[in-house]
Amino acid sequence: MTASSNALAPEVEAVVVACMEVLRQTPSAVVTDIDGTVSAIAPTPAEAMVDPGAKAALALLGERLAAVAVVSGRAPQDGAAMVGLPELTYVGNHGLERIARGTPWTHPVAAAAQPAIAAALAEIESAARTTADVPWLLVENKGVTGTIHYRLAPDQNAAAALLEPLARAAATRHGLRLTLGRMIFEVRPALAVNKGTAIRDLAQDLGLRGIVFFGDDVTDVDAFRALRELREAAEAATLRVGVLGPETSPAVLAEIDVSVNGVAACAATLLALAARLAEEAERAFGVDQASARPVSNRPTGPD
Repeated sequence: MTASSNALAPEVEAVVVACMEVLRQTPSAVVTDIDGTVSAIAPTPAEAMVDPGAKAALALLGERLAAVAVVSGRAPQDGAAMVGLPELTYVGNHGLERIARGTPWTHPVAAAAQPAIAAALAEIESAARTTADVPWLLVENKGVTGTIHYRLAPDQNAAAALLEPLARAAATRHGLRLTLGRMIFEVRPALAVNKGTAIRDLAQDLGLRGIVFFGDDVTDVDAFRALRELREAAEAATLRVGVLGPETSPAVLAEIDVSVNGVAACAATLLALAARLAEEAERAFGVDQASARPVSNRPTGPD
């Protein structure tokens, strides 16, 4: 599939049209999750790879928009290495960390919680391995958050039933929050910080008037809700694009405006957006010229 309007599937074309209406409200930005959105879900986090078309599109969009940001549950340095575009903004660990304009930032409360995160993960893993035979268990310490993966379990429902009470008890014991995602449990600092607050920070920092967000999982629902609230308050035009798959949660379906089916369709949409923005710039200016980027002296992280 190409970015040409004539080659786009009708459902993708409809999403592109809706995105363009929002991105014309300048300054504007495209924000995307990684896993399940621009990268297919893999058995383990290390095996995931960003779709080449999506990567090319994000690079092109970065030349046309005020900002292109990646907002992920991964650590920001891991997201940056995975996407491979240093000029983008990377918000990691659900808003607790950020790399913007090459400068890293970590929420100070989250930084202080790292020993508790490590202790909770160790307890969860030890309790699970003592209780049952769990060769499928994968525990990932991401510094200011931690993830317990059970995708590789032969019976995922039984795995979730085993792990949830262990994870919930350890999180409570160490003063942490427990959240759920696609075949994962996550332990996080007890902070009201998530992908929704991260997008609000980006919008305020850059004075954004248009924001399109691509997401797929329940961890993206906070972002979808924040975008709806920004739109209802007339603070910005927003569009919430769901990237659907066989495991899409009803909570995601309840909060999106439009959808595409899978990572390949998401990549095609992003490529088409980049092409459409280039066409509009050429018509407006008579030359191939990128949009000006706003300059902000505000800190890159929330207070």
